[in-house]
Amino acid sequence: MTDYLTRVHLHYGRDTFNYYVRFGIPKYRDDYAGREAFEYYPCGAIFGYVRWEANDHGTKSWRFFVLRGGDPTKAVYTIPGITPGAEMLLDISGKARVHRLFAAIDLIEQTDIDLADVAPWYWIQTSARLNASLDPLPYEIRQHHAWLLERRVAP
Repeated sequence: MTDYLTRVHLHYGRDTFNYYVRFGIPKYRDDYAGREAFEYYPCGAIFGYVRWEANDHGTKSWRFFVLRGGDPTKAVYTIPGITPGAEMLLDISGKARVHRLFAAIDLIEQTDIDLADVAPWYWIQTSARLNASLDPLPYEIRQHHAWLLERRVAP
């Protein structure tokens, strides 16, 4: 059986758009023409995907997704740049919300926790809080250790 992979389109257009992965560990990457690439994530791999677009008047669109690579047995969301789709843990849009999320991500990174290993429920909770105009709760090292233990014993 071949591996089921989620393909992520990365693309950069100077001053007009930037689609990139903020965190996650791909299985492999295909580079094209310097400004375009594809990364491939295995089933269950968590990654953060940013879609930023601008026009003559400034930022037109900011979107940040935290996604989990899907498999053929689960329903997946259709997301621009993600083929065939992925399980969505977080979907934030708007410049102010995305920047608030980036601040929360920076705090997690300061604790030396790999963002791809953060508990999925944290991303789901953070999505709900940001979409309700609330600040994200901190992700503490105790929570992370509890998640790592749960992941080890749960199938």
